[in-house]
Amino acid sequence: MRLACAFASVFCLVCLTCAPTIAQESGGTAAPPTPAPPAAAAAGVEELPAVEVVQETPAQKAARAKKKAVAVSPLTSVAGAPAGAAAQSAGQTAPTAAPVAAPVTVPSAVTNVTDSDIEHEGTGSIQQTLQQKVPGIIISDAAGNALRSELSYRGFDASPVSGRAQGVAVYQNGVRINEAFGDVVNWDVLPSNAIASMSVVSNNPSFGLNALGGAVSILMKDGFSYQGGEVDVMGGSFGRRQVGVQAGGSSGNAGVYVAGEWFEDDGYRDFSESEVRRFYGDIGLKGTFAEMHFSLTAADNHFGATSAAPVELLDRSWSNTFTSPQTTDLEVYMPTISASVKATDTLTVSGVGYYRRYKNRVVDGNVSEAEECDDANPNVPPLPGGSDNEDFLCIDDGDGPPLQKAGGALIEIADITNDEDLVGSIERLATTSDSWGGVVEGQEKAKLFGLPNLFIAGVSYDHGRTNYKTSSELGEIQPKYVVEGKGEFVDLPLELAPRNLNAENTYWGVYFSNALDVTDQLTVTVGGRYNRATIKLEDNTTRFPELNTTNTYERFNPMAGANYKLLPGISLYGGYSESNRAPTPAELGCADPVNPCLIESFLTDDPPLEQVVGRTAEIGLRGQGTDFGGRYTWSAGLFRTLASDDILPVSTGTRLYFVNGGDTLRQGVELSATYETRKWNAYASYALVDATLDKCNDPTGVCAFLVEGDRLPGIPRHRFKAGIEYSVTSKWKVGTDLVAASDQPFFPNEAGQGDKLAGYARVDLNTSYDVTQNVQVYGLVKNLFNSKYGLYGTYFEADEVPDLDGPPGATFNDPRTISPSMPFAAYGGVRVRY
Repeated sequence: MRLACAFASVFCLVCLTCAPTIAQESGGTAAPPTPAPPAAAAAGVEELPAVEVVQETPAQKAARAKKKAVAVSPLTSVAGAPAGAAAQSAGQTAPTAAPVAAPVTVPSAVTNVTDSDIEHEGTGSIQQTLQQKVPGIIISDAAGNALRSELSYRGFDASPVSGRAQGVAVYQNGVRINEAFGDVVNWDVLPSNAIASMSVVSNNPSFGLNALGGAVSILMKDGFSYQGGEVDVMGGSFGRRQVGVQAGGSSGNAGVYVAGEWFEDDGYRDFSESEVRRFYGDIGLKGTFAEMHFSLTAADNHFGATSAAPVELLDRSWSNTFTSPQTTDLEVYMPTISASVKATDTLTVSGVGYYRRYKNRVVDGNVSEAEECDDANPNVPPLPGGSDNEDFLCIDDGDGPPLQKAGGALIEIADITNDEDLVGSIERLATTSDSWGGVVEGQEKAKLFGLPNLFIAGVSYDHGRTNYKTSSELGEIQPKYVVEGKGEFVDLPLELAPRNLNAENTYWGVYFSNALDVTDQLTVTVGGRYNRATIKLEDNTTRFPELNTTNTYERFNPMAGANYKLLPGISLYGGYSESNRAPTPAELGCADPVNPCLIESFLTDDPPLEQVVGRTAEIGLRGQGTDFGGRYTWSAGLFRTLASDDILPVSTGTRLYFVNGGDTLRQGVELSATYETRKWNAYASYALVDATLDKCNDPTGVCAFLVEGDRLPGIPRHRFKAGIEYSVTSKWKVGTDLVAASDQPFFPNEAGQGDKLAGYARVDLNTSYDVTQNVQVYGLVKNLFNSKYGLYGTYFEADEVPDLDGPPGATFNDPRTISPSMPFAAYGGVRVRY
């Protein structure tokens, strides 16, 4: 973070230097948000001209164009500029291509989310904004913290939690930010106020590995598209204290932008405090035919992420937690350099290079799986001094190997607690990754056979090195299920022994696409991508030699589709594509059902896994127009994705392992509509996502809990979103938003299966008042009706865990555990722009 602060200081000095020019060019104010509300964003189509035409500055036009950009490859956006470069300003020749295609020509579902949508959500949660605006997205919360929640798009996840069905690739200015070790996505490291737009794209293999469900492409602001400054101060429920700042401007050929967010939150559950510090900065240089940007993303965050708790505990108090501490401390440092060159009138070459440093430290309190050793346990060696087996701890219900310290001494129960039912453990996980790579891409707009054509081709390289360490300390369970460590670290048996693993992954990709306007109405697109992944594991402890493996995966994924303009403002699209996902190092290191891993913890000697292959087909209609003094957009689509050899986690109580469980099918319907006038705007969307096990290849694992045709856990079949905003006066706006989801199956394991996590409906309110042209006050209400529902559900061994609130010897009766939703919350803030 010291580097980030130094970088920010340099940026501030540049901003002061640029200030006079900014004031002359833009009147000293930031480029205002796009006049269109969630309307065009929700449908993912090109916006219609504004109802009221006003004079725009170059910065305002650049900002509006960038917010409309929709990604079609890692470095190319339709109706905008290549990622990382500023959109074209009025009166200048853009070094990047002018809009290369209209969004309505993309042969797949595309949804665009703008910075205005993020500001509207208000709390800085990118996932919440995407859930509200994208029909097929819903969020869950296995981590127990809203900023660490998982995003699920059409049943595929982009999650910060290992063990989820990662199937969405996420890009920031052309850089893939799925972490090297487990393909997890840390949404919390991105300053929400620095995002210009986000595109959610399906059915496109150009986005490389892990894009089974699709991709999210995030474009950040720069000094050419954002000019001015903003300070946003907010506070409210659960001790929320939040400050966001951003400033940008340009002088001559140079542009500078900086943004940062800091906030603290006590959390709505015990021990769930958070502190977030995140920064983004960009320095840009622009000439007539070339443009270059240097950017830095940095974050230093702490989360008291308290995960699922027994429903019996939550019935007593919604703030109760189960087995803490559960903390996550992470740091990210990512400098990038990007450039684009207009080589000819029709050819633009773009590239981006990056380095990413990722550190994650997890402390995870649990109920220990070790129990008093059985008196007849043959694994316990002869004991001196007349000690009994019952004085020590063993795994496997007391019949397995005993727990030993370094040096071989057995661990005595009396050194930890006076009650063997109160033995807990504290797992510590340390992940440190260094990754680097880049993308080079060309966009050629020369005509083909005399017809308008866009050809894109590129090559990508990503390399990562990770060190992964774990340890397990025994402790005593205190009141409120806080595990107090006793300094007894487990060295044996191997299932609980410390791990020290090096992982190295190298990903190559070559891709192309060609969009040909066969007629004024018909655009045909074909393309494909070749992926090659090499993953090397190396055990540093010498105890797990079978972890020393190298696995290589490769595949070519084709794509074809078309868009046909049926009528003015109405288009029909359809396409087919294939994609693949290589197993992550974390999954390869935990794939043995005989020696499953502790959840998010210890890796074992494992057989190789096969890669997952996704086959997606979709078809739909979309339209836009004006009527009754306003403008509208709408879309309707069908999709079907079959994932062969899908990698699924199998949970066995406190442990899990990964298998190629079989084929999974995700299919459904997506509908959306928006309408906007000068006084009000409204939107609504519905998605049906039917996610099932199509064929099982693992009869002793996955099929012990699921049979063919069963719904996949954690995926609600129905989700509905709606909202409306009304301008009471020219200065005062009020609005409301709704998210509703149907029930979803619990994640099954040996402790239970078959239950459903109940559906829910959540209503939010928002209002804002412009005190002056530069000062705005606003208020937010989240979960207006204080609905209590779960965002994640699984099971635990209830009869083996003491109920600390009950009489001596009492245990729980209900094996269900859930992550509770945030209750009613209210926030207020002041936003000052200049």
